[in-house]
Amino acid sequence: MLKAAFLLILFCNPAGFSQETEKKENGGKYRKLIVTAWKLSSRISPDPQKLNYVFDKSFFNYLSRTKTTALLRELYEENGAVVDVSTVSLESPRQGNFFFRTDRDLTIPVTITIEEGKGRITGLFFRPSFKKSSSLADVTAGFEKLNYGKKALLIKKLGGIEDNVYAKNENESLAIGSAFKLYVLAALARNELKWDKILKISPENKSLPTGRSQFLPDGSPLTAFSLASVMISESDNTASDILIDYAGREKVEKLMSEYNSRPELNVPFLKTNELFKIKYSTAANEYLSLKTVKKKRKFLEKLKKTKINLRSLKLGEPVHIEDLEWFASQDDLCRLMDYFRKKNDKYANAILSLNPGLDVKTSGFRFAGFKGGSEPGVISLTWLLQTKTGVWYCVGAAANDREKLIEEKEFFSVMQNILNQVGSESF
Repeated sequence: MLKAAFLLILFCNPAGFSQETEKKENGGKYRKLIVTAWKLSSRISPDPQKLNYVFDKSFFNYLSRTKTTALLRELYEENGAVVDVSTVSLESPRQGNFFFRTDRDLTIPVTITIEEGKGRITGLFFRPSFKKSSSLADVTAGFEKLNYGKKALLIKKLGGIEDNVYAKNENESLAIGSAFKLYVLAALARNELKWDKILKISPENKSLPTGRSQFLPDGSPLTAFSLASVMISESDNTASDILIDYAGREKVEKLMSEYNSRPELNVPFLKTNELFKIKYSTAANEYLSLKTVKKKRKFLEKLKKTKINLRSLKLGEPVHIEDLEWFASQDDLCRLMDYFRKKNDKYANAILSLNPGLDVKTSGFRFAGFKGGSEPGVISLTWLLQTKTGVWYCVGAAANDREKLIEEKEFFSVMQNILNQVGSESF
């Protein structure tokens, strides 16, 4: 259930132009956009001033002037002062992607949208900063420093002679949050179910966010492909619950038995609305006390008519992450990603690549499939990647902590450095 702020990354390869070269080569067509990027870069400072010269007044309808000032100040405190701006891609005279390089040798990826007249900013998107490293040891050291109860990382070369480029606790089963949806997608592909099948939203399958499908009227018709697309790209919980019914819960469990080293931890395979109803209520102890799968399945049947009690949800702290969750090791998830590579289902692959999670364009990956998952105390990120040389890799990372929250910004930054290293294949 990753925050959307870090999910939609659409970069092209960096051109690395200087300011003067950019102006000469792009001429007047993109001049306002590039000048605005430089103006914005100077506002990343201890005391951002004259924001009205950079931002259109409509921008402050979405993010107040006070919060914009705080954001720019925070970027300065975390990354330093911007000393250079380079163009990544110019989508149009009104929108472009840039790299802001700071005096701490960090790079901040930025997407800027301007209005046509004076060139002031109407849309702005900062992504996690990263630092170019010279070796795999440099980037994995950042992961080693993360302080959580449990953590695991696997960088695995796929196809031909498989090789673990880097592995830490790769065989340990951890809570993976919404990354369980990869198993649902794989079950659809494995059983060759029709992607154009019309499925209807039913009240018993409506769940809580993430996602938006729960807001649609009962009976709304959607194709399996549409539901699978939002299940993976937006981590839509209602879509995943509908698709578990379509694929068949026990068929998902059967597939999991082949691509999970401890499948018993995931049987019965819970829907998201079932997890919410059990995990954040007095039903948790009752469910966990049941000794057989048969009894648990009967319990879930009775649960169908129970409504989710929002008042009982404690979504801001880790709850039952060691016994009421979905579980997999990084090796399990990489084997599953390799299944998608070998199966090569055009629909499943298209769905996987809708949201690459972090910046995958800078390193020139030919293909990037991704699914993440997070909740308080849990994070899981898994990529299927093909480099520009044609070599396939899986990168998977997870952390669990039953006492504290995962610092997502820090985790994303570490993983961005790792992705950049994999893309360069400098091992």
